[in-house]
Amino acid sequence: MRLILASNSPRRKDLMKQAGLDFSVKTSKNINEKLIEDELLKNISEKKPYEQAHDLTRELSFEKANATLAELSYDNDFDCEDIIVIGSDTVVVCEEKILGKPISRQDAYDTLVYLCGKKHRVYTSFCLLSKYKERIITSYTEVEFYKYDDKTNEIIKKYVESGSPLDKAGSYGIQDYGSLLVKEIKGDYYTVVGFPISLVYRELENYNSEI
Repeated sequence: MRLILASNSPRRKDLMKQAGLDFSVKTSKNINEKLIEDELLKNISEKKPYEQAHDLTRELSFEKANATLAELSYDNDFDCEDIIVIGSDTVVVCEEKILGKPISRQDAYDTLVYLCGKKHRVYTSFCLLSKYKERIITSYTEVEFYKYDDKTNEIIKKYVESGSPLDKAGSYGIQDYGSLLVKEIKGDYYTVVGFPISLVYRELENYNSEI
């Protein structure tokens, strides 16, 4: 089966390569993540934030994979009988807030200050989708940031100025300078990165054996 990664994330691409997986990258231009997120959160507003994050990442990972698979069905270079599309999504939950990607540097700064001294959860879901079946897996990891002080503020300011937080859920990447804010994690490191690669690898093996 031919693997298609429905993500432009350099982190996900690097992890797929490190795992020795042969894949192509194709993303859909016909998906409005913000619209899907807003509609879904409206429908599940009565649920607890952790449950909302679980549902949201699952739905978005499926929608990304599904939109890409639909577009590939019209591409003569691809045989949809022989394709598995991988979609993935990550969000951060702290207290009563779901934290996606920041909309500005100020938003990123405010988010990182808010996370200081607190424990939060990072939820990542991935969807394996083919013409014949789908499988969605969700993983979460608990992360604790150091308390806010002058040194932490200095790190946050430097980090935000770099622009690196702007494409990351929760406004930080544990694999880059944002790691200096992290005091402790409980769970899978790569779930926080945004792609639990060992779980993806094993699920792909199981998925292929069942087709």
